[in-house]
Amino acid sequence: MSDQSQISATVSAATKERLDRFTERHGLKKNYVVEQALIYFMEARRELPDEALVPARILLENKSFDRLVEALARPAAPTKGLRELMRGRGR
Repeated sequence: MSDQSQISATVSAATKERLDRFTERHGLKKNYVVEQALIYFMEARRELPDEALVPARILLENKSFDRLVEALARPAAPTKGLRELMRGRGR
């Protein structure tokens, strides 16, 4: 008896395209990537509280995510208080 089982899932055309590009670029089999993604997802759901997980589709479609990426690319200069805190003087 085989320890393998086949599943079927419907995904958006964009997700399938991303999976195709990803597996091609990294030389991986789609079956492997999907199984690993499911394992990581289920483990994260088991280990983390619900509020720690933000659906990826929301992040990718949300303009505020783009603003966050931009802010991380151009961080503000540290304040005097932050410098003192990092030097251990902010206690």
